[in-house]
Amino acid sequence: MLHTLFYPTYILIAFIVVLLTIPQRDLKNYFIYGVLFGGLGDLIVVGLFQNVLHIIWFKNAGIFNILGQNLLSPPSWILTVMIFLRFLPSRKLFQYAYVLGFGAFSVGYGYLVHNVGLFDFKPWVYPLFAYFTFLFWWSTITWVFVKTSSLIRNP
Repeated sequence: MLHTLFYPTYILIAFIVVLLTIPQRDLKNYFIYGVLFGGLGDLIVVGLFQNVLHIIWFKNAGIFNILGQNLLSPPSWILTVMIFLRFLPSRKLFQYAYVLGFGAFSVGYGYLVHNVGLFDFKPWVYPLFAYFTFLFWWSTITWVFVKTSSLIRNP
């Protein structure tokens, strides 16, 4: 039962956080970044690491299993990226700390999904390889957002 409700519960909580913290006028802009870097990013990373390199894999997805991937993983990433960008600090120094922290949070979340029984990986992937992967991912998202978005506040 826990596997079935984990992602829907996370999505519901993240959706509520998005609605409570992102102004309605900015939702569309954050959503575009969420889709491009969260949803599409998840499909690319999972496609590469699961289907090509075979170093991670989803399991016990039940009705949410689509081609060996969990259908609810990309929407989870969309909302997570939206929240990440909403609270992205405007000062560079704080952005570095924020990205480092979110990399660690992502590794912790990966362990959580693993402990729930929805995700597994080769023993050497977590924590170090995963941390550097997440660090690259969050750094790229931050760099593109800072360079292209009018939503970032410059000090």
